[in-house]
Amino acid sequence: MTKVQALLAGLPDETKQQFIPLFGNVDKFYTVMYLIAKNEHITGNEKPDRYQERLDVIRRIRSKVENIVTSFGLDGSELVADVASDYFEDYVNFREPSIMLTNEEFIETINKIAAFN
Repeated sequence: MTKVQALLAGLPDETKQQFIPLFGNVDKFYTVMYLIAKNEHITGNEKPDRYQERLDVIRRIRSKVENIVTSFGLDGSELVADVASDYFEDYVNFREPSIMLTNEEFIETINKIAAFN
């Protein structure tokens, strides 16, 4: 368990409850943010067709999550950056963690975030 995962697990129940509508729970929040960091990194490195548009969408979603988490009384920017740091730590050490989230669940969560007001 990383420091960020431990911090999320140790949040008061009332704070954890705020993650449920969009993410289901704090573990899925961590996984979604990890995958967003991974997608941003891969897209920036591989530069697929229309990569700049893809990066713009990824960054808008990440920024929206930062704002949402800040509204929960946490430092959204720092929390999201810490999850991204975990991703890069795994990347440089050639670790591929087990992701307990389907592509459909990931896309569904991204769509919820995009539609959130």
